[in-house]
Amino acid sequence: MATRICKSCGAEYKGEYCDKCGYGKPDVTSKALEKMKKDGAKPVRFMTPEEKEAYYAELKKKKISVNRNKKKVKASKGAVLAVFGVLAVIVVISLFATGTISLTSKTAPIEAYFKAIEEKDYAGFANSLHPDVRKQYEEDIAVLGATKDNYMSDYYCKDLEDRYGEGFTIKAELSDPKKLSDDDAKKIGSEAGIDSPKKPYMVDAEVTFSGSKKTETADLTIYVSSEPGGYKIFYLKAAEIPFTEDEMSKGGTNNSESSSQQQ
Repeated sequence: MATRICKSCGAEYKGEYCDKCGYGKPDVTSKALEKMKKDGAKPVRFMTPEEKEAYYAELKKKKISVNRNKKKVKASKGAVLAVFGVLAVIVVISLFATGTISLTSKTAPIEAYFKAIEEKDYAGFANSLHPDVRKQYEEDIAVLGATKDNYMSDYYCKDLEDRYGEGFTIKAELSDPKKLSDDDAKKIGSEAGIDSPKKPYMVDAEVTFSGSKKTETADLTIYVSSEPGGYKIFYLKAAEIPFTEDEMSKGGTNNSESSSQQQ
C-alpha cells in the first residue's frame, strides 16, 4: 500500500486514515482539517508549486490593497487636517477683518497721525483714522476740488505752518491707554458720530508743536477703537491754545485745535 502524507498534520501514513491525527476517519474531527476547510485553502506545505505561486500572488495582491487603503485613510486624515487648517486661517482673517484681533498697538495710530501731519503725508494720515472719519475727509477733499497729494500741504497743515512756521515738528508724549466704560464709549461715540466703536480706549497726550515762529504745547485726549487693520483714531479733544495779545490785536482767529474737535 502506498504511503500518503496527511493533509491535516503532515505526517506520513498508510491505509485509509492518518495514524497520528485521525485524518480520514469519518467519526474523527481534526482541528487542522477543520481550519483548512474553513480557510478554503490547503496548508502551504501541501501545495504544488503552481498552487503556491497562485497563493503568494493573491497574498501580494491583498497586501497591496491593504496598503492602498492605509494610504487612502492617511490621505483622508491629511485632507481633514488641511480643511481644519484652512478654516483656522479663515477664522483668524475674519477676526482681523472685524477688528476682534488687532495688528497694531493702541498708541500706534496716534504716533502715525502726528508723524503724517508733520510730513504732510495724506496716506499715513488717512490710515490712522477710523473708516467713517476718513470718509469725512475724503468728502471734504472732493468739495474743495483738491487732491489727496496736495490736501495736507495746501489745506490741513496750512494753519499750522502759519502759526508755527514751515518745517514745524510735533512731539507727543502719550499716557497709557485707558479702556472706556460702556457709558463713556456710547457718549464719545455719539459725539464722534461713530456707532458702537469697538474696544474703545482713551489716551491722554501732551503735544508740542515747534517751528521757526514759536513753540506751543497742547493737552489732547485721543480716542481709538479696534477696526479692520488695527486700532484707529475715531475722536480727538483738545484744550484751546490761547492767542497772544499781538495776535488778538491783528484780529486773528484761533486756528488751533478746538476744545471739542472731531478728527
